[in-house]
Amino acid sequence: MIASAIYLAAGGTGGHIFPALAVAEAMNAKGYQSVLFTDQRGEKLLAAMDTLPVSVRVISAASPFQTGIVRRFMALTKLGFGALSCFWHISINRPKVMIGFGGYPSFAPLLISRLFNVPVMVHEQNAFLGRANHAIAARAKLLALSWPQTKNLPHGIETHVTGMPVRTAFFTKNRPCGANKKLVLTVLGGSQGAGILGDLVPEAIAMIKTPLRSKMRVNQQARPEQIDQLKARYKALGISASIKPFFTDMPCLLAKSDLVISRSGASSIAELAATGRASLMLPLPSAMDDHQKANATQMEQAGGGYCLDETTVSPAFLATHVIQLFEAPDQLRAMAKNATALASPAAANDIANLAEGLITKPKATNSGAIK
Repeated sequence: MIASAIYLAAGGTGGHIFPALAVAEAMNAKGYQSVLFTDQRGEKLLAAMDTLPVSVRVISAASPFQTGIVRRFMALTKLGFGALSCFWHISINRPKVMIGFGGYPSFAPLLISRLFNVPVMVHEQNAFLGRANHAIAARAKLLALSWPQTKNLPHGIETHVTGMPVRTAFFTKNRPCGANKKLVLTVLGGSQGAGILGDLVPEAIAMIKTPLRSKMRVNQQARPEQIDQLKARYKALGISASIKPFFTDMPCLLAKSDLVISRSGASSIAELAATGRASLMLPLPSAMDDHQKANATQMEQAGGGYCLDETTVSPAFLATHVIQLFEAPDQLRAMAKNATALASPAAANDIANLAEGLITKPKATNSGAIK
């Protein structure tokens, strides 16, 4: 039996998992024990991390919006098995509150929690409420938002703008630009990696002339099948490089970076803001409701980075941006400072306080059948 348990539920990508971990840290500091429900992708992502503030429960899940009858049936079957697993866990150890962070693995835990009259709240990371969160938000007691003008909200739901929760380490690892002897370029592609960056970035760096290129160091996240080729390519260019499918200490990695090339998921933007890093952002074109472009636009408007279009960017265009920024340290410093304007250092604690408020509310306010 877990005493004073807080349950969290999140899809298997970093955009859902990392905010959940930040809130788990805050809940643990309040004396609760945190348990995270996620899928096999989330389990794999968490296994690569050095330490975790949560116990992990792996459930079956998939998007019900698959194309084709067979694939959709399989997805619904997985969701059904996930719901049965959640029913078993929650019936044995009923949590004080359930907090959802989006993604289809979060749907069943939140729905089953409502069946057991557990207070439920949801956090939305992006500026457009996702499908899974929209489906459960109307049944939740409260919806926490990262952005003030989030779209696609259901009517009649209580909302609070908390900002995007980020783990404490991202704030404590901050440092000024220019502390490195090398100019450090870090290339990230989200928790799944970005194949285009494995092709685009080395071609761009090859166009940078030797005097500047010899001062550079590259840290790059890449898909496993790209790693050997990238190592060979950077060696031929005379570049010191660390190429990995996943970096376990992201706060330290960002703190040592002078410029970051990245996707623009909500977690990526929040971590860049928390650490204060200048960035070149390539939003994922296929992201639901184009939310990555909306995220990148927020950072660009704050003056912390540039939003580039993956469909039109070329190696030469990217190389020009890198050269201009590395040859203008004052601009890099200004962008790094501007990025911090989007940081929400109190977000995780604010969400934890809202969750604790649901726990202490009179039972009558938490009861009632699922709508």
